[in-house]
Amino acid sequence: MLLIIRLVLAGLLVFLLNHAALAKENGGCPPWSAKRATKEMDALTSALNRWDSAYRQNGVSLIEDEVYDQLAAQRERWRACFPEIESKRRNSLPPPRAYPVVHPVVHTGLNKLEDERAVKMWIAKRQDLWLQPKIDGVAATLTYQNGRLVSAVSRGDGERGEDWTARARELPGVPQRINTSLPLVVVQGELFWRLGSHVQKQDGGQNARAKVAGAMMSKTASSQAAQRVAFWVWEWPNGPESMSERLAGLAAMGFTFGSGPEDTRRISSFDDAADLRKYWFEHPQPFASDGVVIRQGERPPGDGWAARSPIWAAAWKYPPPQQTAEVTAISFNVGRTGRTSAVAHLRPVTLGDKRVKRVALGTLSRWRALDVRPGDVVALTLAGQGIPHVNRVVWRTEERGEVSAPDPSRYHRLSCWRIEEEECREQYVSRLVWLSGKQGLGLSGLSEKSWQRLVDGGKAPDLASWLSLTREEIESLPGYGPRAANRLYEQIARAKKQDAALWLRGLGMTFVSRSHIRETGWERLAARDELAWRQEAGLSESGAHRAFEFVHHPELLAVIARLKDEGIEGF
Repeated sequence: MLLIIRLVLAGLLVFLLNHAALAKENGGCPPWSAKRATKEMDALTSALNRWDSAYRQNGVSLIEDEVYDQLAAQRERWRACFPEIESKRRNSLPPPRAYPVVHPVVHTGLNKLEDERAVKMWIAKRQDLWLQPKIDGVAATLTYQNGRLVSAVSRGDGERGEDWTARARELPGVPQRINTSLPLVVVQGELFWRLGSHVQKQDGGQNARAKVAGAMMSKTASSQAAQRVAFWVWEWPNGPESMSERLAGLAAMGFTFGSGPEDTRRISSFDDAADLRKYWFEHPQPFASDGVVIRQGERPPGDGWAARSPIWAAAWKYPPPQQTAEVTAISFNVGRTGRTSAVAHLRPVTLGDKRVKRVALGTLSRWRALDVRPGDVVALTLAGQGIPHVNRVVWRTEERGEVSAPDPSRYHRLSCWRIEEEECREQYVSRLVWLSGKQGLGLSGLSEKSWQRLVDGGKAPDLASWLSLTREEIESLPGYGPRAANRLYEQIARAKKQDAALWLRGLGMTFVSRSHIRETGWERLAARDELAWRQEAGLSESGAHRAFEFVHHPELLAVIARLKDEGIEGF
């Protein structure tokens, strides 16, 4: 036995070393010293143990199931990044908890297929395939002697588990007697929390797994548990060889969930699996589920199973209702009006069908309220129109890094009209992007990157200087060949043909319409006092004050002087 343990540990260390090399190659490991890595992993392990203890001993879920699972995976990634630390720790750890009851047939677990490509490859290598919902509950073994329930054992470590027999006997949803002439029947399945018309896509897991765990570990079954806890059978380890025979036999015994034709379906292709998975995800079911399980109809008898993932079954999980992501950096954007917002840069994660590498955190005040720092783990969801949104920080590192944020008093709606100081760069470039965009001149092909090139090349020191660029000057810039230079020159020519109304809107006169600007004319707009702005443009007192400040701002007047020299219509 000792030799086996040593071999397993040696294999694990090789895996961790290989995984670490790959992770570091892909930039997936935090740049921590061994001392800090130990500190961070110990803290997360302590929290996971605390949550796990509350869940397993008291049936209390202190954190959402999917967040717990993802943080546990985060810890494994950190362990893989620092295998030398993990190797020392494993040698000094006390032996794992021993569960009291031996399973008559071990639970195998499931490999999780990461994406469609992995699912297609798995299906292509197999025949006689069946699909089941992956019920979000707690796994258990039920044993029947002469048709009567005599034992219920929690999954535990796969080989041994907790004795749940007394509790199972109090739950009508767990079959107490089955119709069979066989002296001994052992089945495996999921104890689940029965729901109404539960749509997984919109309702999520609702912590159904924790509710079942709580019911099974309580001293007595509550009336609610007696009504809600049921059993989904997904294996008859020593039943007939073919799936169709096993399902028929389980149905005849009286197992309501799992054996029916709507519960376990034969599939012949990836498309079948994808269509059925999508249907179960989007349509009402009486349970929460976190994916589907693909099974081969024929598999070895249960006597030969081991407590590890088999080759004859695999899970294809649904996208989680929320995804966790590790923050690698915080940056700040200064917009055209001086509004400063924070952005979290992430280790890339998949959320829905999107690959997310960065997410907006909102204003400086929201960023400070969230208190997000590099190394933290955040929970993401998709908000309206599929935009990634940070709900909260689910894990903060022990050592919090300092983040230098811009001074909000430095930026406002009349700051940074030219690129005289580096700290003005972001707001100034934002002004150029707005000016050339659909809100202003409506030019094509002038992206933020285009403006950054012009600014870096010294060709756009103020908001109108770029109008005098020649083809030759543009072509001299990095990234501009003859064709690109010609396209930009054509847009400059188009900008010169736009009138004062479009220019003024692009420069920031957004408090009145373009038609109002055209009807009034620049000279009359510039001559208005605050009272006139209120009476003639219908602005509030504060709006009139801002309008008066804007049209008399020296930087705006300097740009307009340049536009007059360029012959822009309306000035």
